[in-house]
Amino acid sequence: MAAGDPIVAVGTIKTLEASGAAVTNGSVVQADDANYSLADDAASWPDAEFLLSAAWTTAPTEGRVVNLYARPLDIDGSADAEAPESSRPTLFVGCFVANNVGGSATQHMPLQGLIARDLPRLASYFLHNDSGQSVNSGWVLKVIPRNVIPSP
Repeated sequence: MAAGDPIVAVGTIKTLEASGAAVTNGSVVQADDANYSLADDAASWPDAEFLLSAAWTTAPTEGRVVNLYARPLDIDGSADAEAPESSRPTLFVGCFVANNVGGSATQHMPLQGLIARDLPRLASYFLHNDSGQSVNSGWVLKVIPRNVIPSP
């Protein structure tokens, strides 16, 4: 590899929700342990990888999803965008595709397509459960800052 060739750089993983409450099918809930700031958490890198770890007592329908929505914060001074709702996502980030595995087996799901691009400067994040079954309590949402930079 020659100096200056592009390489993927990742930052420090951040937990947005460490133990979320159960999410009924069709509901939207906030990952409310932390917000994600590009300036404070990501060296101002605009892209990130998200990982959802979740379990279902009753297996979800194969291929159904849990959507990830963002609520941009401080978009006009201290004014925030509206909180997402099931019929109005505010800002769709991506989705996590569920396997038809139940019995409380935890599924570790990267965001479909792996990378979320051009994230808001500051945002809170929400899950919209469209899996066909309730997500058990204890789900975890993490984010890893990511960027393509020149190699040394």
